[in-house]
Amino acid sequence: MSKIIVITGGTSGIGLACAKYLVNNNYQVIITGRNEMNLKLAIEELGVNAFGYKSDASSLKEIDHLVNQIKENHGIIDGLFVNAGIFKSFSFEDTNEALFDETMNINFKGAFFTVQKFIPILRNPSSVVLNTSIAVFKTFVNTSVYTASKAALESVSKVLNIELAPKGIRVNVISPGVTETPIQKKSGMTDEAIDGLLQHFSKTSPIGRIVQPTDIAPILEFLVSDRSLVLRNEKIVIDGGSTLF
Repeated sequence: MSKIIVITGGTSGIGLACAKYLVNNNYQVIITGRNEMNLKLAIEELGVNAFGYKSDASSLKEIDHLVNQIKENHGIIDGLFVNAGIFKSFSFEDTNEALFDETMNINFKGAFFTVQKFIPILRNPSSVVLNTSIAVFKTFVNTSVYTASKAALESVSKVLNIELAPKGIRVNVISPGVTETPIQKKSGMTDEAIDGLLQHFSKTSPIGRIVQPTDIAPILEFLVSDRSLVLRNEKIVIDGGSTLF
């Protein structure tokens, strides 16, 4: 029987690439997204072993509804990839309360309660994978709130591994480097700034190119598979070696 994996924010970028990889490796995949049209297009692209639910990761009410729908339609799940997130590029001085709240509500609060609310339908054993960022340990300008949100999420992983161990739930982290996804375009960065960022990391990375979402997908598959049963609170940095410098 194929494993069932839920990916939040699975309509583009890293989430969609991971969903494709899992489907191609005989998993059943459930993706979420905030945009109905994008969700429909992603499901059509993924094919018969994929299912989609419209859900806003910043809304606890919608997370509750999501879990109830999945329980009713699919039963127990084998893994959860907490991938939904946003990045808005603003300096510390220009960051206002609305931006702070939006970022924290999706990247930390939403992720926190997504894990909590999925616990009753996670199999024993099962895997939770949190998507954070190299911004937690490598400094980038105009990322103060984003960095804080991802650092908070990483810190919770340690506690979850102790508290959820009796339920057979393991929690691990992937920490992508700068990856070529739509998140930069949505961030408020100019096209010139995005091109400069991608070119810089392409030139300075030991692999000689920017990280792609397809580079991350096999690592996510390993973490939700039975091959990672002994891992707890591991953080896999996926940056092509760019943080070696």
